[in-house]
Amino acid sequence: MPHKIGFVDNSNGQLAHYNMLEVIHRFCAGYGSVGTPAFTGTGNGLIVGADALPLGVTETWTLTCTAEAPNAGTFSVVGSVSGVRADATVGVAYNNGLVAFTISDGSTDFELGDEFELPVTQGAAPSADAEWTVLRYNTVPANRELILRGKGYTGDEEIFVGFRTYQDASADYYNLVAAVFTGYVAGNTFDTQPGARLSGVPAHNNRIDYWLTLNPQRIALAMKVGTPVYESCYVGKCLPYGRPSQYPYPVVCSGMLNGTPATRFSDTTANHSIGYKGNSPRLGLRSNDNWQNVYCYPWGNAPITGTTQIRDTGGYYHPLPIELHDNVTNLWGALDGIYYISGFNNAVENTFVIEGVTHVVIQDAGRNGFTDYYALRLDN
Repeated sequence: MPHKIGFVDNSNGQLAHYNMLEVIHRFCAGYGSVGTPAFTGTGNGLIVGADALPLGVTETWTLTCTAEAPNAGTFSVVGSVSGVRADATVGVAYNNGLVAFTISDGSTDFELGDEFELPVTQGAAPSADAEWTVLRYNTVPANRELILRGKGYTGDEEIFVGFRTYQDASADYYNLVAAVFTGYVAGNTFDTQPGARLSGVPAHNNRIDYWLTLNPQRIALAMKVGTPVYESCYVGKCLPYGRPSQYPYPVVCSGMLNGTPATRFSDTTANHSIGYKGNSPRLGLRSNDNWQNVYCYPWGNAPITGTTQIRDTGGYYHPLPIELHDNVTNLWGALDGIYYISGFNNAVENTFVIEGVTHVVIQDAGRNGFTDYYALRLDN
């Protein structure tokens, strides 16, 4: 399953937390990448605004001028895999559901036989059969919204999650919200979707480094912002300790805040912390009838994270599953790809490999005690 590591900033004129939402949108929906077009011929127009859409595959598109006209013209569009598609017209935005572009007119008109070759690469999510369906992506309001539906490993599940922005320039905070829903109603606002559970994730209006990973049933994100501070969230299914007939919708919403308070990344209170430590509203587990605030093993286990702490064994660290329970009798399941790891002689952004899969070490906001770290699996 895929992951993406990178950074966003505000160099394109958009605030960084808006650009972070766009990265989540494009990566989870399965957008691909476009290479540099190659051209042979006479005209000097260009390919602009090219985009590899989620349904596209890795192939080369050949665009050939079949009808010339002053300041205009028609191009055939043929994919090396997808075959012949509808023609494109110079100066008119083109979208065949697989690839999108515009052939711009230049100072020298195109002639018959002029040809572009446009290479595209399929997105990482659809190439792993892990893409999420976009139900809503609204970038018009200040609080921009993204709602996604996952299909799970069976391919026919419905897992509803979302992300939106919220900010206040006067208070100098620029945050994301991680959300999980029990359904989707097109006419409802983001916050009033069925069974909505929200947890804020402080972000930034400047550079954000990120680690984003997904599979068909959950999305996990870690961000480095500010001083630096590390922010994390998880939306989607956990690994349930029960059959689907017993527990059909075992979803988790975990962020850094209880709801959507006006909290900046620089806040150092206990209310700004990873939900993975459990026993707080920052992590909610959906039972068969409602949301539960749960405990998370091994946090709360004194020999591991309290009066004593585990450490490495000869330089080897042993990630522990983060299991969700009620501290009485019920043990519901474990987080998918999120593990407790000792911070003893460890450091944030360290990586290690288990069975060919890379994991990265992330800390809890600005905390760096032995029990303030977890490992994030970078799905591949």
